[in-house]
Amino acid sequence: MKKIILSVITILLFASCEKFLDVNPINKAYEDDLLTDRSGFESVLAGAYLGMTSEAMFGKEMKYGFLETLGATYNNLGSTHYYYRGSRHEYGYPNPVSKIESIWEGSYQIINQLNTIMKNIDAIKADEFHDIVKGETIGTRAFLHFQLLKLFGPVISQEGLSATAIPYVDKTEFKGVKFSTAGQVIDKLNAELVEAKKLLEGDPIRTTTRNANLNQYGYEKYNSLIDHRGARMNYYAIVAMQSMVAQWAGDSKAAATYAEELIQELESRSNSIHLATSGELAQAIDRRMPMESIFTLMNPELLNSNIEVNPLVENPASSSTSPLLFPNYNLLLNGLYNAPEHGSLNDVRLVNWFALSTNSSTVRKIVKYHFPQSYLYTDLNFRKYFESNLIGLHQIYMIAAEEYAKSNPAKAMLYLNKVRAARGMTINLSFDASRTEENIKNLIFEEVRKENISEGTMFAEYKRLFRAIPRATPVAPTLEIFKLPIPADENLYNPQN
Repeated sequence: MKKIILSVITILLFASCEKFLDVNPINKAYEDDLLTDRSGFESVLAGAYLGMTSEAMFGKEMKYGFLETLGATYNNLGSTHYYYRGSRHEYGYPNPVSKIESIWEGSYQIINQLNTIMKNIDAIKADEFHDIVKGETIGTRAFLHFQLLKLFGPVISQEGLSATAIPYVDKTEFKGVKFSTAGQVIDKLNAELVEAKKLLEGDPIRTTTRNANLNQYGYEKYNSLIDHRGARMNYYAIVAMQSMVAQWAGDSKAAATYAEELIQELESRSNSIHLATSGELAQAIDRRMPMESIFTLMNPELLNSNIEVNPLVENPASSSTSPLLFPNYNLLLNGLYNAPEHGSLNDVRLVNWFALSTNSSTVRKIVKYHFPQSYLYTDLNFRKYFESNLIGLHQIYMIAAEEYAKSNPAKAMLYLNKVRAARGMTINLSFDASRTEENIKNLIFEEVRKENISEGTMFAEYKRLFRAIPRATPVAPTLEIFKLPIPADENLYNPQN
């Protein structure tokens, strides 16, 4: 982790607070200067969130860029294309090596920053928002470790929980950290999420809307601690992660229990996070269903970063010339969105997330993250366009449904039809005794695929289920494909024996 240690300060410069930018770039110095009051802790948290929106992470490569090329969304790429080697899961070439190293190093840089908060958190022990700051920090640290486990850890269904995974770094370290097994990482995640959940019991998101502004101050960093809680690590995101971690560990019953806990609380609050309504689906600003977002990032550069790979419809490019990426639309249309058993041309995701190029009657482009370039992040009327969702309510319903496919198939189908209705499909899938567990789980899987176009998440789903990647020529599941290689520098500077 030598690179991570040396560059831990760099990530701090993402935040936009003058005091924050003025700190001395030495660990102890910035701790002494900055982490003395709530404002300083807010600034460091701002740096963490904004670091997560970098192009190396969820600003591009961990969403619609590199990780999405590993799945089944895009057309096959030519040998000179920037993402060609990665799309073929040939991870040893320079471009995929660079992307993989950036994900690893960027994640641990932010984790180290969060650990610095934890090291100094008692400085604001008497502050009324101490628990929120600490709960957010622990939860965000857990979230990043969970992403690393999914990408770099073992295929649990094939290798078990005792297989070596990743280092779980929960202290500010200036030496190597021993790799944990997958089971040890899961145990640590569960413990941290229990602690964060307790700290965030009084989270304002539980009594207000996800985008409410309770900020009494006249300044804004990332967004202030109690402004737009849906764009921060909040109570609901913690419960969602408890469900997600249990599912990843193979404990479907616990996953469904946590998912139900969240679903029931949210369904009891009509003004809170909720599945999209038909009226909302008709609004351009809601086409990515922000009302369902449990944890999202605010990214002022979202459109600019996206169109680097998903070109605007008026862009004359009509094929995947580097670094542009085009969807395999016919495969997605006929094999997924309009598939005979479960598809529909009324699916708003099909209607809204793909569009014809203006210079072609056949070439489709992914426009999920597109909106008029004249819209400004500083205009609150357009702020929803700049949200990049990381955890959504749709996912929680599907986690519960996956367990119910075995234990309560009628409820599994009820939840499946609920999310379909929230995507404009008014004809329910029928349920009768002929619906097997396997059939219902396949329907759930296909629904998850439809939802996660350009989200960078499906690669991990294929891995969790050890399932073939459904390209024109399906990619058979293997351990080599599904485990991103640990960066060489990690093995060099952090040997395990």
